[in-house]
Amino acid sequence: MAYPQRDTMDAMMARFGIRIASRLVNALRLVRLPLHRRNVRRSRAVLRTVRGFTGPGRAGRCLCYLRRVDPLLFEEVVLSMLEDAGLFVLRNRRYTGDGGVDGAVWMPGRGWYAVQVKRYRNHICERHVGQFAEVVRRQGYAGGLFVHTGRSGAAVYSHLVAGKIILVSGATLVRLALRTH
Repeated sequence: MAYPQRDTMDAMMARFGIRIASRLVNALRLVRLPLHRRNVRRSRAVLRTVRGFTGPGRAGRCLCYLRRVDPLLFEEVVLSMLEDAGLFVLRNRRYTGDGGVDGAVWMPGRGWYAVQVKRYRNHICERHVGQFAEVVRRQGYAGGLFVHTGRSGAAVYSHLVAGKIILVSGATLVRLALRTH
């Protein structure tokens, strides 16, 4: 018979170990990249800020705050969120600009997923999701996470299934940022 509290504790310890390993590997990968290291530090400060929001409207304030963050910093914020969730993250050694893979994450039981981050204020561009799905397929990832702060129109959903893309936005993004998952 399994003890629920023990299983929870084991899972917490496993996530903690993965998070520490991910941070160590990325610290070594970015040792000679001061801009990246600074952005990773700043990403943790952004997360401390949004996690400090309280009261009614907390989720809305979080999303508004994230929409104002510098786009390159927002990439690091998302990767830090994924790390905090207990996933192993590989941060890029250089920023790719639009259309590239912004990082990779190991999804237990699924494999490596590419991560693309877009800091939108309005609707996302269907073409961007389609291009990302093509990059995921071409580079041999098991799937992809398309993370954004905008609104998703119905047109993007056809790319999600075909490209094994998971959309992380809105309430899902806020839960990830605030660690309420």
